[in-house]
Amino acid sequence: MKMKIRTKLLLTFLVIAATPLGIAASLGYLNAVDMHRLATDANQGIAALVMSDSMKTLCQEEVLNLEYRVAHVADDIKHDLTWVQADCAELADFATYLYENKSTVGAYAYPSTYKRGPNNTYGNLEENSASWLMVSNLGTEPDGSIRPALMEEIRLTEFMDIKFKSIAATNPYAVQLYINTSSQITRGMPFLNGEYQWINAVEQFPADMDLKAFDFYYLADEAHNPERTPVWTELYWDPAGLGWMISCIAPVYEDDELKGVVGIDVTLDALVTDILNYQIEETGFVFLMSNHCQALAFPERAADLLGFEGDLAGDFGNNERFSFSLMEANDEAFQRIIAKMQNGEYGVETYTKGGKEHYFVFAPVKLAGWSVGIVVPVHEITAPAIVTNAKIEANMMAASEDIDESSSKLIEMYLLIVGAIVVCIIPSSLIISGRISGPIKMLDIGSRKIGGGDLSHRIRIESGDEIEDLANAFNTMADDLEYKIGEIEAANEDLKELDKLKSQFISMASHELRTPLIAIQGYTDLIKEGSAGEINAEQERMLNTVSRHTARLERIVAELLDLSRIEENKLALNKQPFSIKQVIEEIAIEQQPTLDKRRHVLSLNIQDAIPPIIGDRDRISQVIINLLGNAIKYTPDGGYIRITAEMEERGIHLCVIDNGIGIKAEHIDKIFNRFYEVGDVTKHSTGKDAFMGGGTGLGLSIVDGIVRAHSGRIWVESEYGKGSVFHVLLPISPPEMMPQPEEPESLKYAELERAKQERTMPESNGGMKILFIDDDDNSIEIAHRMLAERYEVTEAKTSSLGLKKAIALNPDLILLSALMPGISGYDVCRILKGNINTKQIPVILSVASATAQAGDEQRAYTSGADGHITKPFREDDLMGLIESFGVIRSGRDR
Repeated sequence: MKMKIRTKLLLTFLVIAATPLGIAASLGYLNAVDMHRLATDANQGIAALVMSDSMKTLCQEEVLNLEYRVAHVADDIKHDLTWVQADCAELADFATYLYENKSTVGAYAYPSTYKRGPNNTYGNLEENSASWLMVSNLGTEPDGSIRPALMEEIRLTEFMDIKFKSIAATNPYAVQLYINTSSQITRGMPFLNGEYQWINAVEQFPADMDLKAFDFYYLADEAHNPERTPVWTELYWDPAGLGWMISCIAPVYEDDELKGVVGIDVTLDALVTDILNYQIEETGFVFLMSNHCQALAFPERAADLLGFEGDLAGDFGNNERFSFSLMEANDEAFQRIIAKMQNGEYGVETYTKGGKEHYFVFAPVKLAGWSVGIVVPVHEITAPAIVTNAKIEANMMAASEDIDESSSKLIEMYLLIVGAIVVCIIPSSLIISGRISGPIKMLDIGSRKIGGGDLSHRIRIESGDEIEDLANAFNTMADDLEYKIGEIEAANEDLKELDKLKSQFISMASHELRTPLIAIQGYTDLIKEGSAGEINAEQERMLNTVSRHTARLERIVAELLDLSRIEENKLALNKQPFSIKQVIEEIAIEQQPTLDKRRHVLSLNIQDAIPPIIGDRDRISQVIINLLGNAIKYTPDGGYIRITAEMEERGIHLCVIDNGIGIKAEHIDKIFNRFYEVGDVTKHSTGKDAFMGGGTGLGLSIVDGIVRAHSGRIWVESEYGKGSVFHVLLPISPPEMMPQPEEPESLKYAELERAKQERTMPESNGGMKILFIDDDDNSIEIAHRMLAERYEVTEAKTSSLGLKKAIALNPDLILLSALMPGISGYDVCRILKGNINTKQIPVILSVASATAQAGDEQRAYTSGADGHITKPFREDDLMGLIESFGVIRSGRDR
């Protein structure tokens, strides 16, 4: 079949035009699909990151807000209690004045009329504007009559109306003011909305009511309140029918005789209305707890979570108090939180009940020893973040729809371009393709940069179509993400500053604790030794308990100080070469009684001829003791523990291995963090020596700090349920620091012994004069009690006064505190040793154990001291050190 040339040219043109047309159309379509995929992925990634960050930020803000709110509620209650307590003290002062000046006050201007009541009671039976009065039959005579002395006291108490009215006029919380006497007189004035309400007390109260049996009397007596200050009762039922109330009471003394107590009743409703009505999110609530864990106030919606199933009714006649104690809960997690509140702590805890997690935020009301708690479900706190995330997700879906719509329009555009190219020429199709593919390429590059983390990059497209809209959407999302990340970084900086302040507070608080701990330990030892009189077995048991817990608190303070020094890179190390093998063997011997008690088997596998290491012997011993102690604690009775040490190319590799409970994988990377404790430790019990985990969470953190301070490394390997292996790698001593066998162990100790031998004389040291220089009154009194029976003791509370007395008195020995204000004890010692008149006087320097560090002893001897002791010192240790000098008055040139 023949074909015309025109037709062939047309077909040739169409083929030539169709080939590039197909290629251009295919490239354009593929670019559109790729752009749609990239835009969708970037949109979803950015949205997910924004939602995650917004959730964390909002939750942190809400928790901080709860802490502020609970502190605000506690301050409000403290303010109200302070008001009532001040008025109660004023009432007690007025009553005391009356009793101490009863011979001069005369008769009250508005006396009441009194009569005998039923069952031999006595009081004012007719309504008037004066206070009500009742004397129970425990105070009247058998025939119901009143002794003249008691009548005089009744007339004296009429003056109390003056104070009753003046306080009630200014204090809206005072619903009743009263005085109860030891002679069974009770007088009071109740007020309702500020208006006085007279009651017939003879009819209302039991005829045989013993005032001394009620806590609104006996809690203020000498046995319960030796300080004679205003105190608060527990919650009790009001005899006048005003419901549950508490009372602020204060004692009234005439000289040293307790004449009675005064009190101000405060209804619970008046005090805690704001608490009961306080709205926290949807179902959160506020509750108030006494120092004995008694629930003072909580809304009805809190009953289920707090475990309250009782009745709010009460009976004054049976002296009934509100008996619901929050410590009665069977939930151990709940009890731990209540225990922290009882201890007066601030805190934020999470608590789960019935599968629902709650935030538990609490703060103390220290004036009365109470505590305020806020409880709110976690899901209600996270609700704003969920709403925000829902909006972000909605925006993400809208953006995805815009991307789909834009992609569809682009594909339609390409189809139109294909049709146009069929009609037009190939160059036109290429120009159009270039105009379309250029913005798409820019969008592709821009989306990749933003997705790669370059949030400052912006896509600049001015095409005037959907691609430009899509680019603007990308830029908007990048702006939002950059802003959110900025907020998060600012929050992180705030958290770092808070952490720094917390560390400073721990260091300061630990230093401040050392002085009272020294006093507690010292006085406890003195009492146990009979310095304050003979003690019985029960008192000795109690004192042993105090001593044991004081020692535990000293250890905790020491750990906190160690942690503070480690964080501030101030951990002092006395580095010397020593044998790690000798240290391990000594510790194993020391710990053997504990191992035997738990029936553990300890084996040592230490490489022969292991070289010495450079380090602080005491600190490395602390590391080994801590790791061995953990192995003993976390291994069930009858376990196996092994310590190995061998030389490696990098140093000495020490391992502590046990077949205990092990550590879960999620805790491995956290156990060396400060205050971190594994929360689900299994409990193994084989009798009274039960295995139990727990502690301060500082031990391993301090161990890690000590090892790193020695340029070493520590890590752990563990399989949960099968045991753990703690590895420590320590550097060895270079050859030039190897100890010489013939060299004395310590020149300073040899010199000290020679100096002591030169001073030692065979006579006894009776009549020795000792000068004690210390700025702490408790330390002075403790030392004086220890030494006064055997020596002539003189005290000085400042460095300058101590120097003057040392020169003037020329004592036989000086006991000097190292940390004196102004001129330190070290400088005082240097001055004494540099003075021709005092240089021969022996000086013993003392350092508090809570601040003691490696090098303190060396520093003491460098300053010229003849001896060194750590506070709180035991009497035997102090006596032994003093007597070791063997100095007598006649043995030195006076």
